[in-house]
Amino acid sequence: TFDIEVPAMFWADGDLDEPEPILVSVRRKSADALGDKVSLKIDINEFVDQEWNGVKKLSLENGDDVDVVAEGFAWYLNRVAADSSTSGYKPGLAAWIRLYVNGEYLGVYVNVEQRDKTFLKNRGLYTKGETWLYKAGEIWEDHELKVGDPDSPTSKALCYSPFATNDSSDGGSKGKGKGKKGGGGSTTSCNSPASDSEMAAELNRLIDMEAMLVQGAVSAFTLGNDALFSKGKNFYYIDFLGGHKRLYIPWDLDSVFVPEVPDGSIYGTEKRRRGETVLSQTAYQEVILNNPTFRFQYDRIMAGLLNGPLHADVQVAFLNDLEAMLTSALEDDPHNNLKVSVPVRFDILREWVRDRVIRRNEQLGN
Repeated sequence: TFDIEVPAMFWADGDLDEPEPILVSVRRKSADALGDKVSLKIDINEFVDQEWNGVKKLSLENGDDVDVVAEGFAWYLNRVAADSSTSGYKPGLAAWIRLYVNGEYLGVYVNVEQRDKTFLKNRGLYTKGETWLYKAGEIWEDHELKVGDPDSPTSKALCYSPFATNDSSDGGSKGKGKGKKGGGGSTTSCNSPASDSEMAAELNRLIDMEAMLVQGAVSAFTLGNDALFSKGKNFYYIDFLGGHKRLYIPWDLDSVFVPEVPDGSIYGTEKRRRGETVLSQTAYQEVILNNPTFRFQYDRIMAGLLNGPLHADVQVAFLNDLEAMLTSALEDDPHNNLKVSVPVRFDILREWVRDRVIRRNEQLGN
């Protein structure tokens, strides 16, 4: 089950800063098992008030939806996009690891930095009583308030679609969530700004829109079909009492770099209806990407990324280095979920990103 927690001694080989094993708690995460390779949550401070290398929890992803190469690569692209941006975008850290349990090699995992109070503190984003962290899981559930209480002023101000969770459109949510609810679902729906210019002014006042659009652009490039803009789920957001605007950060980047032909729109999902191709959009895409101010900003961000950290040559060079680093560990992993050999998988990814860059430049008119 996903509720059983067991104690374990935990350490990382080669860790010179904290070489001694420490007592932790381990449980299975809600991801499909690949044989006996399951995703795991390691709670560093469950039994002992302690940290390990500055964190209190580890989230180890097994790559069940696609594979660990694609998932980790998506985290890397978010990181380099954030590094190239002047916004406050902070997608978090991730790394590939080899995992051994009781001396048995379970395979390659992606270790993704947990979004919690420690995440906020490590970035200077937490002030007691003035910072809120929300998690958006399923689109029909209320957003879960993870840090702070009661709801933030920003969540009360953004009480309309797609931000209010009691809205029934895609990107909002409706129904019963678990845990401490909040983030729009606890407020009464209100009217959204009356015009595009008023909407742009309102959102720019409350949200770091440059950061939000960088996240959306990377997700659109990787064809992340289970994300903030594409489905209104699998993200966190941070609200502040003052000094900072709302920040959105991604989560669960395990459904990326599909389908095999990377020909999806960066503004929505293209579907065939009655012999014609039409663009289907979520509430986030309708409200933000159809707004002239944000569409211009989004296109500028996407074009800059394609000419910078998402340039085909840059991505291919990284994949070349990554292949050399991961090949041995992946070949030894009986449940790597690649479905092809390691060299073929990297060839597919290299071709995919080359094709994707060309098609997205064409869509932008570059």
